[in-house]
Amino acid sequence: MGNIAIVQAGGPTSVLNSSLAGFIEKCKTDKKNQHILGFRNGIEGMVKGWTLELSGISTQEIQALKQQPGAVLGSGRFPLTAERMQLVKNVLLKKKIDQLVFIGGNGTMWSANQIASLAAEVQIVGIPKTIDNDIWFTDHSPGYLSAAKFVAEGVRSLAFDLWSMRNFERVRIVEVMGRNVGWLAAAAALTRRKLPGFLPVEIYPPEKAFSIEKFLSRIKMLLETEPCALVVVSEGVRDADGVPIADQRIGGDDSNTIPGGVGVFLANVLRQQGISCRSENFGVLQRSNTWTVAKRDREEAIFLGQKAYDVLNQGESKVMVGMKGPGVNLDDNAVQLVQLNKIASGERALEPRFLADFGIADCFAEWLEKALVDPLVEEDSAQRVWRLATCK
Repeated sequence: MGNIAIVQAGGPTSVLNSSLAGFIEKCKTDKKNQHILGFRNGIEGMVKGWTLELSGISTQEIQALKQQPGAVLGSGRFPLTAERMQLVKNVLLKKKIDQLVFIGGNGTMWSANQIASLAAEVQIVGIPKTIDNDIWFTDHSPGYLSAAKFVAEGVRSLAFDLWSMRNFERVRIVEVMGRNVGWLAAAAALTRRKLPGFLPVEIYPPEKAFSIEKFLSRIKMLLETEPCALVVVSEGVRDADGVPIADQRIGGDDSNTIPGGVGVFLANVLRQQGISCRSENFGVLQRSNTWTVAKRDREEAIFLGQKAYDVLNQGESKVMVGMKGPGVNLDDNAVQLVQLNKIASGERALEPRFLADFGIADCFAEWLEKALVDPLVEEDSAQRVWRLATCK
């Protein structure tokens, strides 16, 4: 009888530890497991053999894990080369690991598939994780709903603030995460749906080519009839040639850049046109906070962690456990198994039906509302106050 191991990889989320907790909790109910190991620092830990014994973790510690963001084992990014894959295989043999679970996004599932091909004797199962919601063959992934809730509630709060200062500031631009897909930016559409007649909330995802000229024209047109407007833009928006509207350096030279800064750039563009404007950036708090965690998101993360263990016991391998739909009952019928090699094929963009001529179609907010299950915080009072503010 071998050992069972789990790894967290890629960027953290508000419920990444919840999936880990669900998996450990289910493991501990089965006495056949000799050791439950956690690889430290994601793929790097697998290459270098850094493990943590999880078998002795207490019930109190498991419950604490369910509540806290981040990746307790350590996560990060670490490219998996052919040489490193062989090192991983050697580590798995040395530590007598015959069952292995990956919690991560597209890149992690690609790595899992590569390792599964090289170490066929090891059962490998994936648990989806991403705030970008860009994993194929799952309706949505743990981590996304909490980040989407953060965006929807944050945009609502900023919109109330902007309305209050409309004689001083006419446009506010909010930059949200999303290098290549706009699922997070689209979450601002839920604010619009929850507050009929609210001030304009313009949404610009990366799926549509961004034009400075059309952007200026649109804002000027809106301000002819509206006292103010709020713009939500994905960090990764690009022009028709695929060139990022803005990016920023995180290293010492231009070779190490990430998307970002588009909010500041567009605010400057509007100010040059004589339009009073400021920008806001929600930053990494979108993916790692506790105060806007969606209850449903945490439940699904724990549930898929538990189901991953069940799938291993059923003899399955080279698969990821995915969700069949939004708001489904969390039972066996909610899960669909997807081959890892299908998931590794690329990023899942916003579906065409969710895109409108300007921004996001109403059906997207309907889908997100169904997936979240629970209402936004203080939803009823927000509606009442907005009607009071506009004398409706």
